[in-house]
Amino acid sequence: MAGYPGTPLPKKLGIKAGHKVCLLNAPGAFERVVISAARNENVRITHDLRLPPVDVIVLFIDRLSDLEHRFGAVMNRLHPAGGLWIVWRTRRSIDVSESVVRRVALAAGMVDNKICSLGESWSGMRLVMRGEYAEAVAYRVEPPPPIKLIARRRRPTAAARIVRRTSVASGAGSTLRRARARSTR
Repeated sequence: MAGYPGTPLPKKLGIKAGHKVCLLNAPGAFERVVISAARNENVRITHDLRLPPVDVIVLFIDRLSDLEHRFGAVMNRLHPAGGLWIVWRTRRSIDVSESVVRRVALAAGMVDNKICSLGESWSGMRLVMRGEYAEAVAYRVEPPPPIKLIARRRRPTAAARIVRRTSVASGAGSTLRRARARSTR
């Protein structure tokens, strides 16, 4: 890999032991390198954003419209202290460059803190949340406080009466009919 010679790709991306990493639109060769290098470090690699927060997200884009379309959803799943890598082809991208990615990130409340080459034909920029935004979304990391249930106290009830009905008919109609007649008056 070009860029930092001799540096393994997971270290270059900031992947550490125990991280959750999401690769979006990654080419097969890149994915194989990341998986083989991170196999010994208990790193969980996924391809979807269903279980936030994700520590490192690597998003491969070809056009600016791809970046604008996915940026909001990807940013909402990112860990407040995590990093979002936007990776684009260096020679084939017409409308994607460092300045364009930086402008989109600044508009969304993120700043860039690292730019490097991730291969012969890929460039990448690492984006992180600004300090005030990271503090505002810190609830994503902390579990909610436990809910203290209040034990509901019941009042003692009166002893149940056992009423035996006799089979002798009173001749005035059924008890149900008398009760209905009383309630409609």
